[in-house]
Formats: sequence, structure tokens, C-alpha cells
Amino acid sequence: MAFTQFSSVSDGVFASLRNLWERRGYTRYRVSRFEEYDLYAKNRTFITGSSILTFTDTDGRLMALKPDVTLSVIKNTAPSPALRKLYYRESVYRASDPSSGFAEIQQAGLECIGDLGLFDVCEVISLAARSLAALSDRYILDLTHLGLLGGFLEDSGVDPELRPELLRLAGEKNSHEAGALMRRAGVPDGVSAVFDAMIHLRAPLEEAVARLSALPLGDRAAAALSELARIARALRGTEGIYLDLSLRSDERYYEGVVMSGYIPGVPSAVLSGGRYDGLMRRLHKSAGAMGFALYLNLLERLLPEPETLDADVLVLHDGSDPEGLLRAVGGLEAEGARVRVDRAAPEGFRCGRILRYEGGELRE
Repeated sequence: MAFTQFSSVSDGVFASLRNLWERRGYTRYRVSRFEEYDLYAKNRTFITGSSILTFTDTDGRLMALKPDVTLSVIKNTAPSPALRKLYYRESVYRASDPSSGFAEIQQAGLECIGDLGLFDVCEVISLAARSLAALSDRYILDLTHLGLLGGFLEDSGVDPELRPELLRLAGEKNSHEAGALMRRAGVPDGVSAVFDAMIHLRAPLEEAVARLSALPLGDRAAAALSELARIARALRGTEGIYLDLSLRSDERYYEGVVMSGYIPGVPSAVLSGGRYDGLMRRLHKSAGAMGFALYLNLLERLLPEPETLDADVLVLHDGSDPEGLLRAVGGLEAEGARVRVDRAAPEGFRCGRILRYEGGELRE
């Protein structure tokens, strides 16, 4: 596995994001590159990808190159009466599938941890949208509330053993298989019709909330819809936010709002996140939490590395006057130039000017 440096593309993107997040009171948080393997083994299904790179530390502990940032942030964040508002820029190390091998994945994101209120949820969603807008004015931020579909199935009395499969099919928008499964289980046609309408609903947030309000949802789903309606009112005027009930996340970790963000030119989500109170409980933390991550690696495809010069000036010489050459080069440096001195131009070397040192002088 090759370890890479952050590129100037990533540097530029992160500078914009950092400025945005710091202006909303988020502070930089750094985590270790390594964590004990046990942290990830107990929460493996939370981590994207199936493999974890491990090694044995000098004290005998089994360690892992961190495959996830959120788990490390939660583990290392002490309780506080005030909200912890943190942002990060880190690399994670994982293999998405056995054939791809391990990769270093660059992430930047933020976490809001503590006793979250509706404002805090709306602020994180707003910052997710504004972060995407910093990348493209044609961004899309898809939201859902996990209480909608799950609550509807529960309110409708659908067999609990069927619900995970129905939710999986909802994530695929597979109404054919979902309808067939419901018919075999004796689920009323009216319930199946509402479920089908929900999983195919994708519209701007306020419009989607209005359309859902016309459906017979039941108490649990209606409570989730009420929360979404308040979020929609708070975010009124924010462009690019859609409701898509086919979005799914593991309900052992996530609850409430989850989201995925997209920009033109990148075929997969460049942002993902949501509210993960369930993960906090699994790690024995008595607080709520919500956050998102941006995958900087994906942006390399969209934003090409800017052309940069290797030096401002290349000075060529014959080696006959080192003392004079040092003085001449020192003068260029004093003017702020980046200078390379060599007897011949290196292959592929990019510079603004080429000078020759001859007879005690620099000449074009």
C-alpha cells in the first residue's frame, strides 16, 4: 500500500472548508493514525469496507491503521456540558473489496457531539450543504429520516422479521420485489401502495414534506415527518436539498436524519453523514452526535492538479566560479525567487526563466 501526500487540490479544498467551519465555531481535532484493533472489530459493520490493516505493537497489543475517523473521535472525546464542535482532516486506510487492495483515503469532516437540539441538527445539515456549495454550485444534498419508512412499517403492523428486507429493497427502489414480499406476507394492498409511494419519492425538501403529509403514515412516521417539517422550515431558501427515502444507513448506529452529497462529474457520493446516537450508545457515551465526511480523494478526479513550476529560475553554470555563483544566486533568493542551480537542465523541469552564469554575471 502506497502512502500519499495531500495534493494541492486537497489543500485548496480543505482551506475553503476549514474557513467555513471555523466561522461557525468548529475547532480542529487530530486523531492518532493508529487505534487498538478491538475498537473497530466491535463496530466493523459501521465501517465502509470489509478489511482492516493490523499490526502488533511493541507492547503486544493488536493495533490497526484507522479505517474510520468518527469512531476514533468518539472514543477520544471526553464528556462536556457544552457541545463539542470538531472538524478534522485525516487519512483512513481500508480496502473496499478484496480485489482492490488497501488504499489511503483522504477525508475532511466535522462532528457535533453532546445534547443536540433541532438547531444543532439544522446547523450540521446547513454546513453540509454549504461545504458542497464550496465545491460546485450544482451540488445535491439528499436527506432522509430513518424514522419514516421504519416507523411506517411498524405502525402498519408489518412482521418485524420482514422489515429489514423491505428496507433493503427500499434502498434499491425495488418496488416489484417489495410488493411481492408484502403480498406473500398478507400485508394489505393499501400499506403496500403507501410504501411504494414513499420509496419512490424524491423531491426538494419542502415539497417532499408536503407530499408525505397527504399520506396515511401512522404515529411513529408522522413524528419523524414533523421533525423533517421543522428542519425544512429552518432551511428554507437553502438550495439543493432533497428528500430521498431510499437512502439507508445501519439503524444500529444511525437514527434520525442521514444524508449523502453529490457534485457533477463525480459518479458516487462525495459526502455522507447523519445522526449516530446509536453508535454513541454502543461506545457507552451518554450524548447525541451528528456529523459528515467529505472524501477528498474523489475530488481529484474533478479538480485537476494545478500546473506548478518546479522553480522560478534555473541557473546553469560551468562550475568555474562557485564563490561568484553563490553570491549571484543569493541575490535571486533575496528577490523572492525559487532557484535551482545545475550544470544542465533536468529532463521535464518546469521553470519561469533560464539564466546562465558566465563571466561573473547572470545572463538570459
